[in-house]
Amino acid sequence: MSEHQMQARQELLAHAADRIAAGASVADAVGFLHAYYRHVDSDDLIEAGPQRIGEAAAEHAKLAAQRPQGRALVRVTSGGEATLLPGRDVIDVVTDDMPFLVDTITMTLARHELTAELIVHPQLLVRRDVSGLLREVLGPIEVSHSLDRMHQIGADSAPDEIAESWTHIEVATLAEGKGSALAADLERGLGDVRLAVEDYPKMRRAAARLADRLAGSLADQGLPGTAGVPAADAPASANPA
Repeated sequence: MSEHQMQARQELLAHAADRIAAGASVADAVGFLHAYYRHVDSDDLIEAGPQRIGEAAAEHAKLAAQRPQGRALVRVTSGGEATLLPGRDVIDVVTDDMPFLVDTITMTLARHELTAELIVHPQLLVRRDVSGLLREVLGPIEVSHSLDRMHQIGADSAPDEIAESWTHIEVATLAEGKGSALAADLERGLGDVRLAVEDYPKMRRAAARLADRLAGSLADQGLPGTAGVPAADAPASANPA
């Protein structure tokens, strides 16, 4: 991005910040918008204009204003001015940052014969109180999508800091009544993702115990383990000659 493009982007987001109402509870509106649209191309933001990009982010922040621990928030609405693309409906999601979220959402859309025409997917570090009330959006988070890294999130953070995934999706106008069914399916799918992610450490520990027992059993029987496996089937050496 050139210096001129960067300056234009900053001015656009500063103008859009005027659309962020006090009820959005993001503290620094300009900083929030920079984090929210971090991965969105500047040309797309310029085409949408400050009103639309401000309204879309503000509505998402209003949805995020109260989120009980461990719960995914899903809202399907007629977008109105809160869209980057005119005349679209909107799916907004706020949940803990986990692997497989976008895949789960897109697969659910496919089952409803819908295609995402635009996705904004910021991963944000936020501050909430014990009731789940949003106090502040601190900025973007830098995480990999591995399950191991997901379980390390928060290890070095303050107790009230939470890594969240906010997803804003724009789709063609939905038929009457379809929005509620879509929202229910998304909530179920995201709940399944949470269960799988939370079970992962238990499954890994169980697999490690099983491997240890198997290794012990082979040793008790005097078997050589992988030493007797043909070369074609044995694990590759980490340091080949």
